[in-house]
Amino acid sequence: MKQQVKTVLKCVLGGCCILAGIVMLVTPGQGLLTILFGVYLLADHIPFFERLKIKLQEKFPKTTQYIHQKHEGIKKRFSKKAPK
Repeated sequence: MKQQVKTVLKCVLGGCCILAGIVMLVTPGQGLLTILFGVYLLADHIPFFERLKIKLQEKFPKTTQYIHQKHEGIKKRFSKKAPK
């Protein structure tokens, strides 16, 4: 049950990041970076975003490396077991 909730929250957050990134493309903000972060969040669960992530890694290696590091840090932070 907990895993399902985490998966749903991760997908919702990824979708929100992509939508916010699209809005930031026409308003001040880091639109592309936010979209990339959303793609990384969704890539674990949706095959289309996994393929897109691979293409982006090939085209923008430094940017995707930065996003990957941030994604791994967030993954570690939220995967820690809560003390009993």
